[in-house]
Amino acid sequence: MTESNVIFITGTGRSGTNIFKEILSQHSNVATLPFEYRFTVDPRGVFDFYNTYPSYWTPYWADAKIKDLESFLLSLGELKNDNNAALKNKDTSPAPYAGWELNKWIPGYEDLVNRLISSLADFNYHARWPGTPEGIKNNEMYFSKKASQLDLVKPLRKFLNACFSAICIAQNKNFLVEDNTHSLLFAESISKVIPNGKMIHMVRDPRDVLASLMSQRWAPNDLGQCISWYLEVMNNWFEQRSKIPNDFFQEIRFEDLVMDTSKTLESFGAFAGLNVQDSMLKTELSKNNIERYKTQFTSTEIDLLNTSLKEMLTEYRYL
Repeated sequence: MTESNVIFITGTGRSGTNIFKEILSQHSNVATLPFEYRFTVDPRGVFDFYNTYPSYWTPYWADAKIKDLESFLLSLGELKNDNNAALKNKDTSPAPYAGWELNKWIPGYEDLVNRLISSLADFNYHARWPGTPEGIKNNEMYFSKKASQLDLVKPLRKFLNACFSAICIAQNKNFLVEDNTHSLLFAESISKVIPNGKMIHMVRDPRDVLASLMSQRWAPNDLGQCISWYLEVMNNWFEQRSKIPNDFFQEIRFEDLVMDTSKTLESFGAFAGLNVQDSMLKTELSKNNIERYKTQFTSTEIDLLNTSLKEMLTEYRYL
C-alpha cells in the first residue's frame, strides 16, 4: 500500500462522517475499522507528540515525552492483565478506550510501536530521575538529542504507514479509510507526515451540527457554550485549511451526499483516485437529520444560531 491510498475522513458532526465511511466501506477495495482508533489525534498520541516534542529540550523532557507516547500506544494494544509483562512494566496509566485491542486489528502492532520508540531514542540507559512516575520498574531512561518536526517526520511516517499497510493486508484491500472526528484540527501535520494521503472534510449545516453536538457526552449541552465550542473548532479548521495543499483535501456537504449521491461520489472518486462502484450507491441515506435544528430549537434559539453562525452558514452556502 502506498501513502496515497489513505483517505482521512473528518468533520465536526458524526452523522456525515459515519455515513460517508459506511458508503466507502461498500467498495471492494477499501479497508475500514469499526471504530475510531484515535491514536493519531488524541492527547498523548502521534500528532500530539509531533507538535509538542520539539518545543524545547532537556534530557528529562525527551525521556518523559517518549515514554508517554510509548505508554499511550502500548495501552491500546490489548487489555492489560498481570500476565502481560511488557505492558505491566511500561504502561503506567489506565487504559483509555476500554475494549480496544489494536493488536487484533493491526497485525504486529506492538512490535511496530517498539520499533517507533527505538527510532525516536538514540539510546537507553539504566538510570532514574526524581520525576519518574512510580510503577516504572526497569529504571530505564531514553536519551534523544534535540529534534525538529522535520526530524520526526521519517519515523512517524514509517510507523503510521506500517500500521495502515497492516490493516489493508489483513483485509486484502489497497485503500484505507481512516475516520477521526478531529483530524481536521491536525490537517497541516497530517499533510506533512502523510503528504500523499487525501483528507475529506464532511460539512453539515452548522445548525444541525449544534443540534447533534448538544446530545454528545463529549460536548457542552448548553447552547451558548456549544456555539463557542463549535466556532473555535471551525476557526482552527480554517487556519489549518489555509496551510495545506489544495490537492490534499476536499470538502463535501452532507446534504449534497444525501440529495445527489452519484454526482458527489463521482467528484470524490476523481479526487481520491477511487472508482465508484454500484455497491456504494445502495447505502440507505436518510433525509431525517437534514434541518433537524428546526424541530429541536425554539425560534429564539434559531435566531441566535443564525446570528452567531452567520460566517459558517455563508461559507458553506446554508444561507
